[in-house]
Order: sequence, then structure tokens, then C-alpha cells
Amino acid sequence: MENQPAASFAGALAMAAIIAGVVLVKWCFADASAASLNWLLRPASGLVALCSGLNFTWMEGLGYYNAAEEILIAPACSGLNFFLVLLAIGWCLAVRYPPPARLGWWILGIAASAYGVGLVVNTCRILLAIFLYREQIAFSVFSPERLHRLEGVVVYYLCLCLFAMLLSTLLQRCRQLTTEVRPSSRPGHGWLAAGLYLLFTLAIPLVNGAADRHGRFIEHGLTVLALVAGVALAAKVWKRCR
Repeated sequence: MENQPAASFAGALAMAAIIAGVVLVKWCFADASAASLNWLLRPASGLVALCSGLNFTWMEGLGYYNAAEEILIAPACSGLNFFLVLLAIGWCLAVRYPPPARLGWWILGIAASAYGVGLVVNTCRILLAIFLYREQIAFSVFSPERLHRLEGVVVYYLCLCLFAMLLSTLLQRCRQLTTEVRPSSRPGHGWLAAGLYLLFTLAIPLVNGAADRHGRFIEHGLTVLALVAGVALAAKVWKRCR
């Protein structure tokens, strides 16, 4: 029989290595230009143009710009953080619930899925932001700027949780079909999604000095913490009700 403590320790080390590697990539792209992120910006602007009917033109050093609506899809809109978190979660889940065979194909498939899901979700977020910008929706303390920031946090985190839940279920079902291992009653994807999201949206920016450079960072951080806590509470209530 496999030594469970040793296997758990090896799995934890592998997950730590994955997270460290993805964080390193994040740091390498900390000040990335629009040209360096064109592999994300170009398909996103193309999908936004297809769905909205707007035409975007490449502006060197800035991104994709629509002069009529004054909309710029800049490096900050690339969805890089979201893609990296999806990638980290996917690979960590593959280590936590290793598929019975062809792990390499799973790793490649998860990477492709993370890219595709990240692109679709980011496109939807940009389209929603364009709608909010056009309609100038605002009420009470929720200015258009705050609503824009809030919709980004909500869309990204909820889709992140959904991705982790579906992938975790898929991996466990595949193991059950081939090895007759029963799915875990506590899959653990929730804490992983929450931890990695907080790492990429709060911890790393804090280390990089985002709190000093951006006056709205504290407000953004409190919004992120409130959303993560709210989702965790809702999930706990749902489980108890079931």
C-alpha cells in the first residue's frame, strides 16, 4: 500500500512548487507592456468586437482602442491574474486528485482550459464594463468606478470557484471510474480557490507596494475579503441545508 503520509507530503510539495512557479510568472509580468500581453489582449479585443460590434485599433504601448466610445482595452484589462490563478488551481487540483494515467495530457488540457475559460470570462467582464460605462449606472455610494471594480471582483471570483468545483468533480469522477476510488466528501477546492485568489489580488500587490501607489487599494481589499467571506458563508449554509 502507498504510504499515505509520504504521498500527502509529496503532494503538498508539488502544490507549493506549482504556486511558487506561477507566482514567479506573475512577478515577471508585473510591469508587462501591452505588446508582451498581446497574447491575451488581442483575442479578448476580438471577442469584444464580435459581441459588441465595436471596432478596436491597436495603439502601440497602450492596447486596443475604440475612438468612438473612448474605450481602451489596456494591459490592466488582459485578465492575466485570472488566467494565472485558474492555472494554479487547475494544476494543484491535478496533484491533489491525480488522474490515474496520462498526467501530462491532463496538465496540457488544464492549461488550455484555463486559457479558454480566462478569455471567455474576461471578455464577459469587459462587455459588462462597457455596458456600465455606456449607461453611466450609479446609485448611492456606488459610483461608476466602484461598480466597475465590484463587477470585476464578483465575476472573477465566482467563475473561479465554479471552475475549481467543476474540475475537482471531474478529476474525482475519473479516478472513481478507473480505480473505484470513491470521491472525497470534502473536495477542498473552496479553500484553494479562496487562498490563491487572495494571494494574487491582495498579498502580492501589497508586497509590490500597491497600497502606496493606489489610493483605492484598501477599499478594493475590503471588497475582496467581504466577497470571499460571503461566498464561504453561503457555501457552508448550503451544505447544512442539504
